[in-house]
Amino acid sequence: MEVEWLSLPHPLLAAFLERAEEEASQISSLIEKLAKSVNSAKSLISGLIEPLGEGKVIRVGAVDGSRSPKLSERMGARYGLIAAGALIIEGKRRISEKYIAGQFKRKQALSEEVSKYFFDLLSVYAERKIALEILDDVDLLFIDGSFYSFVYPVLRMRKQGLFGEREEEVFREVYEMTRELSRSKKVIGVIKRSHTRAIGGFIALNSIEELKDLITVIDKLILSAIMPPRTIFRYERLIGDENVSVYTQAAYLASKSMLEDLMERAREKAYEPFRKLGLDLDDFRSLRRAQVKAHASTPVCELEHPSIDLEVGEDLFSDATGLPVAIDLIDSSVSLSSKLTDEYVSEVEARVLERLKDKEMVRWFFHFLNPQKIF
Repeated sequence: MEVEWLSLPHPLLAAFLERAEEEASQISSLIEKLAKSVNSAKSLISGLIEPLGEGKVIRVGAVDGSRSPKLSERMGARYGLIAAGALIIEGKRRISEKYIAGQFKRKQALSEEVSKYFFDLLSVYAERKIALEILDDVDLLFIDGSFYSFVYPVLRMRKQGLFGEREEEVFREVYEMTRELSRSKKVIGVIKRSHTRAIGGFIALNSIEELKDLITVIDKLILSAIMPPRTIFRYERLIGDENVSVYTQAAYLASKSMLEDLMERAREKAYEPFRKLGLDLDDFRSLRRAQVKAHASTPVCELEHPSIDLEVGEDLFSDATGLPVAIDLIDSSVSLSSKLTDEYVSEVEARVLERLKDKEMVRWFFHFLNPQKIF
């Protein structure tokens, strides 16, 4: 296997190696300090950790989606691909699967920022749509990510004046589909790239001085180190009925030394998109979260659920990633690459060339906006 380091000019390689040594020195000290703080946090957390349930063989569904990592920039348009897939398993047996393929296209003259936001929203739309299509066929359904994470970028769009009629229409459909999934009481969100800091928020709100170094540390790191295998940590046992996002906002504000009226300001920040977009807060407020440590060798997996009796067993989770097995399986089926997007656009170009006489204009329309970026 080719080592990328060796392709660099020698002076540049030497400079990077020097920086790596400096970084290693700093990180070593940081990790030693972190280990002490996490060890101190055991007294706060350990008594709240419960054993996982036994689990039983049920019909489990999983939905995941993917979009092009970046848009393919042509002189005539930006292109991106969207894929969503659904898988149903029972035990280790595959029952069925289905897929949705979508395309995103936008004129180059239109805002690049709008393109990115709307591309993301359309991806969520595809995932919610396919989730509803299989909902009646499963006992439990895992979806990728938090139920309402899409409202935060939508609020940014509106603040920046990037929210038109089409965006509004798609957003409202995604919102209504999400409410339907949440109210079914059998859907769980799997938060893979968790930045939750509710433990840090609790520490800040309760002024626990000896643990203040953990205010800026994500819960996933703290709990992966503390929790034994085959256990579950339910956030409501630490923070009560408050939504986890409020405590995460409290940690953020505390890390900026914004401690005055901390809880009120944290609630305001967490609930802002729902108020400003005219959305019902009750469904969002009722959502609960938990962290599951299924196997000794894997990190915790963060789950979001609509106040259901969350009984999940070790067998639902992969011993390689710690994520639900069904989510792992569908994720590997729908992943899209930038190269695939370019190949798709080339296929469109070839088919257009078959139809039109003006070959020159077709080639310019599909020519890369910046040819240097294709290699």
